[in-house]
Formats: sequence, structure tokens, C-alpha cells
Amino acid sequence: MWAIKGIEGEPRVVEVERPKPGPGEVLIEVRAAGVNRADLLQVAGHYPSPPGAPDTLGLEAAGVVVEVGEGVGSSASGEPQIAYSDMLGVGLSRDEWFGRSVVALLEGGGQAEFAVARAECCLPLPVSGRLDGFVVGAALMEASATAWHNLVNLEPRVLWDDTGRNGFVPSAEPYGDSWGYPKSFKVFVQGGSGGVGTVAVQLAKALGAKVAASAGDDERCAKLSLLGVDAIADYHDPKSFESAKQELTDGCGFDLILDVSGAGGLATNLDLLAQGGRLAIIGLQKGTRAEINLGNLLSKSASIQGSTIRALGSAEKADLVKDVGEYVWPLVEAEKIRPVVAETYSFAKVAGVHEALAAKTGRPFGKIVLVVD
Repeated sequence: MWAIKGIEGEPRVVEVERPKPGPGEVLIEVRAAGVNRADLLQVAGHYPSPPGAPDTLGLEAAGVVVEVGEGVGSSASGEPQIAYSDMLGVGLSRDEWFGRSVVALLEGGGQAEFAVARAECCLPLPVSGRLDGFVVGAALMEASATAWHNLVNLEPRVLWDDTGRNGFVPSAEPYGDSWGYPKSFKVFVQGGSGGVGTVAVQLAKALGAKVAASAGDDERCAKLSLLGVDAIADYHDPKSFESAKQELTDGCGFDLILDVSGAGGLATNLDLLAQGGRLAIIGLQKGTRAEINLGNLLSKSASIQGSTIRALGSAEKADLVKDVGEYVWPLVEAEKIRPVVAETYSFAKVAGVHEALAAKTGRPFGKIVLVVD
């Protein structure tokens, strides 16, 4: 089968042996796969696959299940073993897995003709209007998982009602006081025009926050407005960040900043944080090393937290996928989160896709998805 690997600093389509699903796994015939900045880092040698994971690129893939490993489906007694993650505890039989359309969160291997996925990290395709379900799934899976993990799972100020997480009703209107973010919660998404950013701004809005975001030119800033962003900064204009802070927080700062820039944006982010604010760093687009004003951090009782989905343990990742299916997919179906697909390309054109993502200007707005011709 064909697969995309990083070879001599560039992505190449190569022939490899077709994988076999092991216990608890399924084999997916891939129809679409998302492209993430992590793929560029892996090709450059800065983000290697975890031990035991395939070195083929791709952290998410959507397609059709064609093989099922041992332990997937219901046992002879009818007790569910490894369930379809979004069936809310209702297991599928082994036969019901075959031919099922899914999207999977992967440790690697998604950009290939066939991909192995853990069954508990598979979801049904999200329902989103007239867009192709495989494309939507590939565009949203990793971005939704990253956004949910950082905006909800790692955020201690998220409120749930007395029944806990099961009381969260994401499609309800109006949003109640007993779940979501506290009143007057403010979120800034640094890099709001990317694959994760376009999901994060909409998710934060759905959770009841006032949301600001940054982008790199007038066109992308205008598109952020269409996603409901309340205040926008152009990262080429340093003064626009202070303007967004004044406009949305009366100068008090943001409770949570989700950042893809890394070192290059650290000083600005610390200035933007509110008292007790949290800076969640999920990318290093502007470097890995920077000096920090610890006085600024201490005086605000603020915190800095870094995270990657790839580093999560198996149980944590399975729980995260379940959260995406249970809470984010309904928001997609209710059109509170709209998938933003910049473009689709055939897998053979992956080198051009990497060039577009790495460009200093003219980067795509939203997610690029590779599709099978």
C-alpha cells in the first residue's frame, strides 16, 4: 500500500506493507486525513513518533473499517468489550464494525491507504450539512480533541451542574449558569485562523466565554468575525493586542489564553493574562526558547501549561475521544461549531500542502485535508 513518510526532510509517498490490526484495533481504509503542523515538525525531525507508533504521518484519519482485531465488539455472552466510543456505552458486535464509517484519533499512520486505529479512539463521522462526512471528520478530530482538552479538561474553572459532566447539554439555548465557563470568562486564542484555532474560538463561545483571537492579515481577521469572535488582533500589529484586551476585558486581561506561537508570543501573552489567568501553550510556531518576566507571572498568580495530545496515555486518549463524541459532535450537528476546511488535496500533492502550511504569508484559513482521488 502507499503511505506518506518524512524522508530526507520532505514528505514522500512510498510503498509499505499493509498493517494488520492487533487486539483492540481496527483497520481503516482511509478516505481522508487531516494535515497538522505536527506533521511538518515530524518531517523535520523535531516531533518523532512515540515508541511503537508508526512513523507514517497523520494524527487523524476518516474512512471505512475493513478489518477488526481480537477483542473488538461484543463477546459470546453479549457483554460489550471495546465499544464504539460515541455509542454511549452501547457496544457493537464484531460484525457491525465491518463497513462502518469512522474517524479516528491516531498516534500516527493516518496519511496512508490503510491505517490501524484503536477501536476506543474511533467515532462516527460528525454530521455537518452538505460537506463530505469523511472530510469533516478528518478536519475536526484532532483539532476538536486539542481544543476540548485545553479549554475544558485542563481548565479547573469550567462549571458543571450537580449531575456532573452528564448535565452538560451543548445544544441547549440559552446557556445556563450551572455549566460551561463562569460569567464574564474571557478567552484569547492566539492563532485563531488555523485548524485548531477555528475550532477553539467556536468551542469557547459555545461554553459561554467572550472570545478574542489573532490572525495575520485583514482577510483572515474578517473571517474570524464570521465565526463569532468578539475582538480580533492582527499579530503584525502589536498595538492591536492591547486594543483587544481593552475592548473585551476593560484592561483586566484574559482568564485563559490558548497559544500556538510558543516563545515568540510569550511576553505578549503574559501581558494579556488576567489575575489568576492560565496560558495554555500547544504549539511552537515562533520558537522554543524565550526569557520570561517572572515578576509579571508572580504578580498575577498566573500559570503556564504546555500539552500535546500525542503524549496522553491510552486511557486518557480514549476518554478524550469519548468527550469529543459526546460533547463536541452535538455542537457540530447544531451548527454551533462549523468545520472550516481551507482546501482539500489529493495525497499525491502532500509536498505542496506542507509548503503552504510553512509559508510566512498566505497561510490557509482553517484545516487542510488530504483525500483519496
